[in-house]
Amino acid sequence: MDIAQNLKLLCSFEKSISQVCRAIGINRQQFSKYLSGASQPSAYNLNQICDHFSIRPADLFLPADEFADRMEYRAGKVSRDSGPVSDQLFRRAFPGDRKALSRYLGYYITHCHSFSWDGYVLRAITHLYERDGLVCSKTIERTHDPEEGALYLSKYDGQVSLLGNRIFLMEYQSLADDAIVETVLYPSPRSQVTLLRGVTFGLSSKQRHPYVSRCVWKYIGSNIDIRTALNSTGLFSVDSGRIDPKVLRILGDRPFPNELLHYDLEPHH
Repeated sequence: MDIAQNLKLLCSFEKSISQVCRAIGINRQQFSKYLSGASQPSAYNLNQICDHFSIRPADLFLPADEFADRMEYRAGKVSRDSGPVSDQLFRRAFPGDRKALSRYLGYYITHCHSFSWDGYVLRAITHLYERDGLVCSKTIERTHDPEEGALYLSKYDGQVSLLGNRIFLMEYQSLADDAIVETVLYPSPRSQVTLLRGVTFGLSSKQRHPYVSRCVWKYIGSNIDIRTALNSTGLFSVDSGRIDPKVLRILGDRPFPNELLHYDLEPHH
C-alpha cells in the first residue's frame, strides 16, 4: 500500500486529482484505482506519473514515512535551517533544482586547457542526472601523457546548483580522494542546449598546482554509448584538428594568464 499512500501525498500538493489526471493524460477512474491500492500503474503510466511529479519511479515504492519526509523537505515544510551548520550551508547552496535544471540533464563532452601539458586541450565526459530531488554529476577524465605515455584516470562526483542565473558545479575527485573542482557555467538563453561555456577551477595533474581555465561543454544526448564517448576523451593538441573550431574559439589560444592562479607554492628558505 506504500505506493498508494505516496501517490495520495503527491496529489495533496496539487489543486485537484482531476487536474493531475488531465496533466498526466490518465483516466480518472484508473488513477483512482492506483490511489486505493486496487491496482498499480503500468510501466508506461508509472513513468508518466513520475515525470509529472519530477521524481524517480523507484521513489514511489519507498516506505510511506520515508517518502513523506523526502517530499516534505522538497515542498519546503522542513526548514533548510535545521540540523548542523555545515548541513544548513550545503542545503542553501544546493537546494535541489530538478525542474530549473531539467533542460540541462544528460551527457556532455567537456573541454578545458591543460596546465600539465602546455598547448593541449583536456576533453572529458560529464553526466548531469537527477537523484533524490537533487541534480548530481559524474565526470570521467582519461588521459595519456603525451611525453611519457602514462595513463591518468580521474573520476569526480558532485552536485549542481542554479543560483543567480549561473550553474555551479562542485565535484570531488572520488577515485583518488585528493581534489575538489568547481565549474561555473553560463546557461544558454536558447531553448535548445548545445554548448555551455564557463570557467573551471582545479589542480594540474602533475604538479598539483591550482589553475583556472575557460571551459566549453558540448551536449551529446541523454542516452549515449558510453564506450564510444569515452574513446573520444583525452588530451588533444590545439593544432591536432580534432577539436571543434567553435570550441577552440571560445577557449582561446591559451589558458588564463599564469599569474591568475598558477604560481609557485613551494616554500622558500
